[in-house]
Amino acid sequence: MNTLKTSNLSILAIPTYSILSLLPHAYAIDLARRAGPVKWDNSNPRSQTLKAHLKDKLGASDFARYERSEACSANLYENMPLFAAAVIVGNMAGLKRGGWDGLNAFAATYLTLRVVYALAYIGISDRRLSLLRTGLWSASWVLCIRILGRAAK
Repeated sequence: MNTLKTSNLSILAIPTYSILSLLPHAYAIDLARRAGPVKWDNSNPRSQTLKAHLKDKLGASDFARYERSEACSANLYENMPLFAAAVIVGNMAGLKRGGWDGLNAFAATYLTLRVVYALAYIGISDRRLSLLRTGLWSASWVLCIRILGRAAK
C-alpha cells in the first residue's frame, strides 16, 4: 500500500510550516552577525536601536535583505493560522488524504508555494519583480480557502 496515499502527512505539514517560518529569521540573524558584534536586548528584541546599528554596519543591499528576511518570517507566521485551520478542518470534515486533490497534496503544494514565496521575498528587491511574490502569496491563500470551502460542503 502506498504510504503517501494512506498516511496523514497533512498534519505533519503544520510543524514543518512552523520550522519553515523560522528559517528567514535565522537568515536575518546570520546577516546581522556579519555586521559585527551586536548588543542584543532581549527585553526589547525588535528595538529600533538594533536596526539603526545594522543599517550603519551593513551595506544598503544587505540591510534591505535583512529587513525582507524578517518581514518574510513574520508573514509566514501570520499566515500559519489559515493553513493550520485548513488542514485541521479538512481532516475533521473527512476530506480524503491521497490523490492529486487530497489533503496531503494540498499540504505539499502549499509548503512548496511558501518555500518559493520565501525565496522570492528575500531575494527579489526589484519592485516589478516583487509582484511574483504577491502571486505566490495569492495562490497559497486560494489553496487554503479552497480546502475550507470543500470542508464546509
